[in-house]
Amino acid sequence: MSKRAGLIVIIAAGILWGLSEIFLGDVFYKFHIPMRAASMTAIGLLLLTIGRFAYDKPGSSIATALLAGALRCLLPKLFICHFTAIAIQGFVFDASWTALRAGEKDSIRRAWLSAALATFVGFAAFGFLGAYVFGFGKWVAAGPIGILAWTMKSGAFASVLLLGLVPVAGKIAAYLARKEVAPQT
Repeated sequence: MSKRAGLIVIIAAGILWGLSEIFLGDVFYKFHIPMRAASMTAIGLLLLTIGRFAYDKPGSSIATALLAGALRCLLPKLFICHFTAIAIQGFVFDASWTALRAGEKDSIRRAWLSAALATFVGFAAFGFLGAYVFGFGKWVAAGPIGILAWTMKSGAFASVLLLGLVPVAGKIAAYLARKEVAPQT
């Protein structure tokens, strides 16, 4: 994929992730959807995986996550802990994707592993930051054991969702790559 097309995919993935956090997250919260954080994370990492399969450059996942986190912070009100968790997910995903050479090997398994690692680290970071940096009562009361239990439960649920979503991401990215090289009529 060309650099220009890759940047468009990265920007689109970041915007879609950020908007899904705002609007879909609000719907999930309003209707008390169970495991909403895990579901929202799986959707975000689906978009991140599409972007990385489409444009496999180190740092591209970080850029996507920073854009998504920035959008999430803007509306409906400033949640710096959400920005931080999304950014950490992007950093972990980018680092693990690069270390595992998921794109180079075009490996769905390695892509899923990168997404799962980002999920667990992102949840842990969100909980611990909420408790020990931002002092949110729910997280302070939960303590380290409660935060880790929530991380494991939510991370496992999101990772199971990603078992189905990561192959979809690979197919969408392949479709985007074919569309880019197809002659324009």
